[in-house]
Amino acid sequence: MPDSAANVVIKGPRLTLRPLRPAEIDGEWHEMVSADSMSTAELPDEAAFRARLARSGQMHDGWLDLAIDLDGTSIGRIQTFVPPHRPTPPGTYMIGIGLRPAERAKGYGREAVALFTDWLFTHAGAMVVEAQTDPGNAPMRAVFSHLGWSHVSTIRDYDRDWAVYRITRP
Repeated sequence: MPDSAANVVIKGPRLTLRPLRPAEIDGEWHEMVSADSMSTAELPDEAAFRARLARSGQMHDGWLDLAIDLDGTSIGRIQTFVPPHRPTPPGTYMIGIGLRPAERAKGYGREAVALFTDWLFTHAGAMVVEAQTDPGNAPMRAVFSHLGWSHVSTIRDYDRDWAVYRITRP
């Protein structure tokens, strides 16, 4: 998995995926603490989470965190991550996304996932991009379906079921 010191910025029709600003990290921690159980497997260590977000915009050991920016304001976060107990093969990236509740159901999640996936295939050497979601998260499942991802399995992790979606390099 490539590491880069250059900040990643991905521009789309409405959104820009960009590094988080230092002033946004507190808000991201608050969003993580208050996230509903459907979207978060477990609360990460706060210091490690903040340190990771301080490197936002740079790929580091398979991790890349970006703000989802709409007109200069962060409306959420998208990331690649490496599951601690399930390493991924070379060329495989796991992604996660979180939008502020007021910004859901407006197509922003679909645009962000499409932009990020395309960037991973084009610039990060991805061959496979995967994501997990709660089986009851119909909006996220619809995003994956609309973008051509396939539901490949349901796994048990963190004492609950997760629907696993995947897309391979075109």
